[in-house]
Amino acid sequence: MKSFDDVVPLETISQINHLIDQMFGETPQRSLSGDKIAEILRQGEAFRELERSICANARAMAANYGLTNLPPEPYHVLRCASRSALVESHCRHYDSHLLTLLIPLQLAPDGVHNGDLVMYRKPRLSVTTVSNVICKLRHGFLHSLPLSWRSWHTLHDLRVGNCKRIPVKPGSVYEFNGFALQHANLDVQNGQRRTLLIHYYDPGHSLGLSAVLRRGRNA
Repeated sequence: MKSFDDVVPLETISQINHLIDQMFGETPQRSLSGDKIAEILRQGEAFRELERSICANARAMAANYGLTNLPPEPYHVLRCASRSALVESHCRHYDSHLLTLLIPLQLAPDGVHNGDLVMYRKPRLSVTTVSNVICKLRHGFLHSLPLSWRSWHTLHDLRVGNCKRIPVKPGSVYEFNGFALQHANLDVQNGQRRTLLIHYYDPGHSLGLSAVLRRGRNA
């Protein structure tokens, strides 16, 4: 993971949070409305230029592996984690896209149950459509387990060093390859954690399963 500090002015972060309050009221949930927030971010030259540079590097790297016909449209997800959204906590997974930008908008106050990103250390080095679909089905089963089981699994992996917590701060931008690196989020028990996730370049290794799961989450 790479971090880029103080890319987005805190005034812009405040503007975005005000917009989220207007759109959703007191209980915002995961939503596809992240495209509106991304439009605000791209009004800033620093973010716009950083996004351009990171995307160009990702396309060049993908081209080295023969991936030259990638869809150009990014996929935006506004994730608002709170006690009312525990179903999405401790759900380890791989992204369907080769590049993810994470932009923190608001942090939860609890230092333990604060929704921190958890990143697993060992990347998957070889992916086929069949292995990717099997992996998604396996993760789907793990996501169906009770929160206490999922939480124990995450905390165990943290204790033995299989993964690490990634502290973040609003205004900074974080880049990672969620297609290769398994990751999850801790639960939020107090307050609310808000992040914008922008995914780029789906290589199409899910046989349409990823699109089905997205529609189910946002139905």
